[in-house]
Amino acid sequence: MVLLLCLGPLSVCAQQKADSTKKALDSLSRIPKNPFLPTFRPRDRYGDPFSNQTTFSPLFLKDPKSVNLDMQIDTGMNYSIYEKIGKVNFRPMSSMSFREFNQKQSQSMLKNYWKGKSQALDGESAVSGRKLLPKIFISPVLDRIFGGSYVELVPRGFVTLDFGANFQKIQNPSIPIRQQKNGGFQFDQQINLSVVGKIGEKLKVTTNFDNNNSFDFQNNMKVEYTGFKEDILKKLEIGNVSLPLNNTLITGAQNLFGVKAQLQFGKLSVTALGATQRGKQSSISIAGSTNGAAQGKPFEIVGSSYDENRHFFLGQFFRANYEKWLSTIPQIGSGINITRVEVYVLNRKNDTQTLRDVVGFMDMAESDKAYRQDIPNFLKPSPSNSPNYNDANNLFGVQFLKSISAESSGINEALEGLGFINGLDFEKITSARKLATTEFSLNSQLGYITLQSKLQNDEALAVAYQYTYNGRVYKVGELTEDYSNKQPTEVVYLKLLRPRKISIKDPAGTIIP
Repeated sequence: MVLLLCLGPLSVCAQQKADSTKKALDSLSRIPKNPFLPTFRPRDRYGDPFSNQTTFSPLFLKDPKSVNLDMQIDTGMNYSIYEKIGKVNFRPMSSMSFREFNQKQSQSMLKNYWKGKSQALDGESAVSGRKLLPKIFISPVLDRIFGGSYVELVPRGFVTLDFGANFQKIQNPSIPIRQQKNGGFQFDQQINLSVVGKIGEKLKVTTNFDNNNSFDFQNNMKVEYTGFKEDILKKLEIGNVSLPLNNTLITGAQNLFGVKAQLQFGKLSVTALGATQRGKQSSISIAGSTNGAAQGKPFEIVGSSYDENRHFFLGQFFRANYEKWLSTIPQIGSGINITRVEVYVLNRKNDTQTLRDVVGFMDMAESDKAYRQDIPNFLKPSPSNSPNYNDANNLFGVQFLKSISAESSGINEALEGLGFINGLDFEKITSARKLATTEFSLNSQLGYITLQSKLQNDEALAVAYQYTYNGRVYKVGELTEDYSNKQPTEVVYLKLLRPRKISIKDPAGTIIP
């Protein structure tokens, strides 16, 4: 700031002031400008979100998920539109008449309808939202042979690859320097792929492959030709075939690989099969005696061949008493009867029936075996080795879960504000899928589950269950009837059995038998 003091005629003072202003402007114009600074300034939207057009460019950030749109209608059939963050208005309130709202809604429905039609013509599935391969039309000469002149491929499945490296250095003077460093790269891949191909209406090729299958015959490949009603050749199968027989004297062979043909000559049906059997069946009969005759075969299970990521205890109470309850076999003296179990994992399929955002807690229903005993007012005074149930600690109390909102958009920040650590104390699973009863098995007396297919390395597992112990009913987590009154945007609280990252130092990492 320049202070100019002039003592003299008015014209001289004005001239001096003008000269000083010009010098100041010249000095500012000589300041170098940064050419990399952006010159574009985005403008916020004013008014309601329906009448004002917004850009679809990915370069402009959208409104955060914490901005909620609320609409209220008054007695005059006018809509009041609020955009709030919590209880604070993010933008000024705007209004719209019922006629305008009805017109905007009709335009939006019409736009979504034509958009869905366009996606269907491009070969996009409305269920999965993924692009499918379009049909390939070939020469119409093959229409008479295959019942159509197109080729269609429908691939499904996933491929995952875990890549890492393990190198070590042993500073031992007795070992040569070149041999002190060793190691290599490590790969762990999983392929689950199925392809269904069709040529016209008659020829169909089906193949599936999963590298986690225990036997080769579980990976099926079949070429199937199905004729029309008037054709002599009714069906021709090449690949994995079977020969079922409707009698007990001669049983049909299974796990066959070859060619099978079914023909129709008027009222005469002919089935021809040429195949090799890829499996065998054997039986051993042992006659009992007073000395207790038996036949045994030694076997050995290597520790590195353990079937990981499939077997899980339902809580630390079941894990701690597992050996004790089996000490009286063949009788199991647990006094446990698990009546209901609901299992949730990350949705990797096209199942949209049971999707829900869930949060699994490591210390839910744990008392003296809780890991985070350093959180104030978290534990309750309870006897040692007490069973798992929701009131074993204060997690469901007014100081913790009842003091925060269950909205999925801000649940992570709310739990971290209570002292919980994301990835250790809790895991949020977005769009979790509830497993069907055929996808896992339960031991209702010992308290553990076994999944039909093992989890991926980045998947979490959470459960809710109910059981009786010594005549008393206990519940862990929220079952279906418990969260039926919740909004779809609110999360479900469950017991965490496996986090995304397993650590042997944490109880959730050692809950696996």
